[in-house]
Amino acid sequence: MVGALEYALAIGGLAFCVSLATSRRRSPPGNLSLPPVYGPWYLPYPIRGFLAMAKLGMDEDKFLLSLRRDYGPVVHLPWPLNQVFVLDGSLIQKVYGTPSSTLSFTPIRRELHTIAFGSPWKISQGPGLGRMFPVHAKGLTNLRLDAPVERFTRVVRAKVAQLKEQIESSPGKAVEIPIVKWVIDTMFEAATSGLFGEVFCERTSKTGLQKDFNRFDACFALLAAEMIPMALYPFVPPIADGMKGRETMFSCLAQWVEDGLPGLEEGVIRDMAQMGLAEGYTSREVATLLSGDLWALQANAPYIASALLLYILQSDILHQVREEIDALPKQSEGTPDPVVTLKTLSSMPLVTSCVQETVRMNTSSFSIRVVEKDFVLSPSSEGGIFIPAGMRVVCITRVAHLMDDLWGAHPESWIGDRFLAEKEGDALSSKRSREMNGFGGGISICEGRHLATAELKSILTIMLSNLDITPLQHIADPKIPIKAMNANNLWKGLQPSRDLTRPGLGAFQFGASDVMTRITTRKASY
Repeated sequence: MVGALEYALAIGGLAFCVSLATSRRRSPPGNLSLPPVYGPWYLPYPIRGFLAMAKLGMDEDKFLLSLRRDYGPVVHLPWPLNQVFVLDGSLIQKVYGTPSSTLSFTPIRRELHTIAFGSPWKISQGPGLGRMFPVHAKGLTNLRLDAPVERFTRVVRAKVAQLKEQIESSPGKAVEIPIVKWVIDTMFEAATSGLFGEVFCERTSKTGLQKDFNRFDACFALLAAEMIPMALYPFVPPIADGMKGRETMFSCLAQWVEDGLPGLEEGVIRDMAQMGLAEGYTSREVATLLSGDLWALQANAPYIASALLLYILQSDILHQVREEIDALPKQSEGTPDPVVTLKTLSSMPLVTSCVQETVRMNTSSFSIRVVEKDFVLSPSSEGGIFIPAGMRVVCITRVAHLMDDLWGAHPESWIGDRFLAEKEGDALSSKRSREMNGFGGGISICEGRHLATAELKSILTIMLSNLDITPLQHIADPKIPIKAMNANNLWKGLQPSRDLTRPGLGAFQFGASDVMTRITTRKASY
């Protein structure tokens, strides 16, 4: 019978072997250097790696900012992460500009289709998906977005009209609602109609797909971390519940594909579905691919829209934003409703700056690359940082957004006109726009960024044209600790609390946290 001592020796021996295996790093050639390794020097590499994971999960901002202060612009986080974090904006731009033959995003993208969205390995690793990638990118350029933006806008107008009817029928000609929930619910329906068409949107509204989507999204961080084998998904309660939500998404999408994609005559979703069917994929397999688009559509922009609205409402530039919106041509004389198209939305520089600033402040994007061959970051005559093939390089945009000198004074504060060329000058404004990497960058830049930006401007424009909104009080989520606001933060308004369980996944989400608002019909000033 094996005793406790034998178990202890076996575990200790295994830990020692893992420590040896993970502590070896190739010596850099010439005058190059290796990035510093995170953690106290006296701890084995695996312990340092687990320590990094724990701290990242507990307080993302605190941990990431401490990395930049303590280790500089580049740091190696040991196994089980075994990743090189790049924390400086200029170096991030160099990573983004490196050819994909050296730093590749494709393996990450293919992997995610299986581990998160459930595509069979034969599809995610097959040639057909590779042929679909460029079609997907082309389908989300501005030239293809007129119809999706029109459908999106139609739903938002209808929702605002319903809210105005509710206001007019109330005794005090005002209603009080949690604004984040209203915006997210409205965006879910409007964005679904925009990208997938009105028929699919009607079907999903009847079946309550939003609730199942939220179940899936709640486990997305666990899936994307790649720390839990797929065979164990059914035994991890949050993932098991998320898989049930994902399965409902598959069923809705697959049935719609089998029915011939009714209500969608053109667009990227139709292109992708038809290509998948032409490749011989089943309707369910096509549904796994389309679920990735549905997730990207709904897991980010609605939360940015909520934050954007609350930032502007409580800022000293609300009047200027409204002046810019009121200057848009009207749908008809004597009405507040502006003409909302890609062209009119692009004619508002202050609103554009507010959107960029909100994306800068309210996102954390981990842009990952697989190092296909030895790579030198920031090469110069004085040397550079050597990163060997087989590693993963992660661009930590959040740190660059908060610490780079480029942003000027108070980078931790929301300043809506920070990107405005009229204020900052064309050169600085352009540089800030290029290095605002909330949508990622390079080959992994969010292909839906143009649609997302149009959605953000559209819902803001329609709401501020028709409604007066006054934030009243914060609504807490008992699962989310309320953090004290940074003393250096100039912006002191109400915002929902940030869910800290989603590091690097894009837009900040808020759980059940919200802001209660008082809403009235806007007094005519247009």
